[in-house]
Amino acid sequence: MTYHEERTVFRVGPVHRLWLRLELLATRITSAELNPLYYLGAIGIFFLLVILVTGIYLFFFYNITAEGAYPSVQWLTEEQWWLGGIMRSAHRYASQGLVVVMVLHVARCLVTGRYRHWRWVAWVTGVGAAWIVVIGGIFGYWLVWDETAQLAASLASAMIEAVPIFGLPLRLNFARPENLTDQLFYIVFFIHFGTIVFLFILLWVHLSRITKAVINPPKAMAYALVAVLLLLSLVKPAVSEGPARLDVLPGEVYFDWFFFFVFPALKYVSEHTLWIGIIAATLAAGAVPWMGRGRRRRAVEVSYEDCTGCELCMEDCPYVAIKIRPRTDNRPYDLEAVVTPQRCASCGICVGSCDYRAINLPDLTEFDVKDRIRGLCGELGGAEGSVLVFHCARSASLDGIADGSGRIEGRPAVRVVVLPCIGMLQPSMITIPFEAGVDGVLIVGCRPMDCHFRRGNEWVAARLAGTRPPVVRRTVDRTRLRLLWLSAVETGEFLAELDRFGAAMKERTR
Repeated sequence: MTYHEERTVFRVGPVHRLWLRLELLATRITSAELNPLYYLGAIGIFFLLVILVTGIYLFFFYNITAEGAYPSVQWLTEEQWWLGGIMRSAHRYASQGLVVVMVLHVARCLVTGRYRHWRWVAWVTGVGAAWIVVIGGIFGYWLVWDETAQLAASLASAMIEAVPIFGLPLRLNFARPENLTDQLFYIVFFIHFGTIVFLFILLWVHLSRITKAVINPPKAMAYALVAVLLLLSLVKPAVSEGPARLDVLPGEVYFDWFFFFVFPALKYVSEHTLWIGIIAATLAAGAVPWMGRGRRRRAVEVSYEDCTGCELCMEDCPYVAIKIRPRTDNRPYDLEAVVTPQRCASCGICVGSCDYRAINLPDLTEFDVKDRIRGLCGELGGAEGSVLVFHCARSASLDGIADGSGRIEGRPAVRVVVLPCIGMLQPSMITIPFEAGVDGVLIVGCRPMDCHFRRGNEWVAARLAGTRPPVVRRTVDRTRLRLLWLSAVETGEFLAELDRFGAAMKERTR
């Protein structure tokens, strides 16, 4: 099977298809620029910032002692409800919201395949960050020191004692009121505060291989999130259960499934067995990027005799796979590009940004693509209403309607060039069909904000608009050129737009 045949028949599984339909629905409701499913990571970071800010405020009034913990929280909740109570509620709801967006973020990465190969660092650190969030939430409840905190402390202590490295019987601290020390609360507070610090460190690693990562949601979305948190805080404020009493077992109390979801298992298995299950599940989750992954395409290669060190490839690379270094040969340029193969996604976006034939995919060189374009244009042979389609492999699925020959069933005046990402499309490639007498060019890429390789569709649109080099020549007739952004489940929409565009080009020739 050739490169083009393999890429043309890219298939979308049923779960992936369902998720894409959900994203389309969200886009129709909100717009692509405000679709929350496209900003799950940024929303998570936003919630982290809310947790940090509200947590700092609560710290100023919190009494880190066994006797003062509960009264200080109650004072904030009841006496200073207009600010302290809102801060406490926002702190809780932002924490729970963080868990929700983490689950959705993981689900999206899984169903869309955005976790393999070069993305393994982000995935592994994400698994670690998830457990840090859970630990931080459990110890956060502990600090309230109400009946829910007593339950959480008792169960968490049983889990901690089961770890061989901890020799101290922590549950003795809750056997009698006199055993409970202020030192324990200082330790719990340190752990709770330390989790968010550690989270930000993990996030830095998580994003370290992403160029220009989106870490802030759009302003309108941020304002909406703040409004939702405030509304929840006013309508259903976070309140405490009764104060913890070590001489009485807690009865029916509020159980936060967002953070306590592991504890119910203790009803059926021992602490040691639960630890084994948690460790096994964590290792399995961390190993997902290496499970059942297909053959990885070879990384791009630099032709140093053609490289001018212009830095455009580095600017456009989505995964920090290209860096610029001082020249290592005697050629008349100061800089040159260097590729880190382990980080390369083989998306070809850097090929689209280079006008000097200095960087290429070994499996699909610039020469190969242009030769294929000329060959397909020759097949069209000046047919009336002829259209050449530049098609992203991850856009509208061509499964069942096209093959590696570049033809689409029932449309003899159409030929298709499939690229791994539409960002690989060079301006010089766009001019070839027009020079060969083709009537129109249709460029099809992923939906805005949802490029599989992050920003390939955005870069192509900017090159056409003349705002990002290399630019498409002004002499190219834009009325014979059309952009179309679709997801993989919009094959019908692609064919309908292709027919409309073909009819318009046919009308022009008459």
